[in-house]
Amino acid sequence: MKKTFQKTLIAAAAGVALMSAVGTASANSLLFPYFTTATGAQSVLSLSNTGAAPVTQAIHYVYNYGTACTHFDASGSLTANDILSHSIAATTVGGFGKVVSGDTSTPVYFPLANQTGFLVVTSTTSALVDSLRGSMAIVDPASGLVVSYAGIDNASIVEGDFSGNTDLSFPLTSLPSALVTTSWYGVVVGNMNADILAGRNWNPGIKFGNVGGGVWNNDEALVSGTSTKTITCAGALAATDLMTTAQAAAVGGNGSLVKATGVAVAPTAPSTGTATGAVLLKMQAVLPAVGAPFAGKQFLHREQAGL
Repeated sequence: MKKTFQKTLIAAAAGVALMSAVGTASANSLLFPYFTTATGAQSVLSLSNTGAAPVTQAIHYVYNYGTACTHFDASGSLTANDILSHSIAATTVGGFGKVVSGDTSTPVYFPLANQTGFLVVTSTTSALVDSLRGSMAIVDPASGLVVSYAGIDNASIVEGDFSGNTDLSFPLTSLPSALVTTSWYGVVVGNMNADILAGRNWNPGIKFGNVGGGVWNNDEALVSGTSTKTITCAGALAATDLMTTAQAAAVGGNGSLVKATGVAVAPTAPSTGTATGAVLLKMQAVLPAVGAPFAGKQFLHREQAGL
């Protein structure tokens, strides 16, 4: 990675600013629904600990990566009122380490290159519901993605319990396919605690379908047909995944509206988690036909739930 790019990324990230069974106490968990360790990209995590005591908090990182949502975890640490910013990727796979190299806090790096996934970070030393805060900044020159977002707080003292999220319905809109490629990255949420403590992959699912058996084209015309797609743990979703082949052809390339709704799917053993909702991230890659300054850029945001 070029030094100037690294310095720019570090400045941007700063501005945005060991085992599974790690004790019984727990503060709040933060969900970071997307990271990447693609070659040339950087995902930078920034954490702060507002807890006053004890002086040092154990911070449990649980990465879920790849198509199988494989579990990888370890524990780091933050001191009271501390700030820690670091690359997700280890230095051995293209990361740069801590933004402030002399910081005495201990991060947990992800050791594999060319992976995507999501991350749950929890303060595990004392039971405080709001001591941990954080954000993720991502720069991927190859895809044109430059984004930052806040971690999603579970507001609980139970590690990995995101069952308060019951979002299962989403209005999914796409722009003309000749201008923008639209997709979604979905993370299934629920109470992950048992799987986290046992070191298991989180494997419940959500089966998404189109409400009422139809989709709308960009001129409000309803095209009938029923199609579904199941996301297990985390995965990609396209508008055409919720259309039949005939629907997709009839809707054409001018954009569409899919009123998507999901139902929980039982987990794959040995996972015992129950899905309660989903976090959908909308990814829009702008194609060359759009021209400057947007062509080649990729935009990401959390999709709004509710129909």
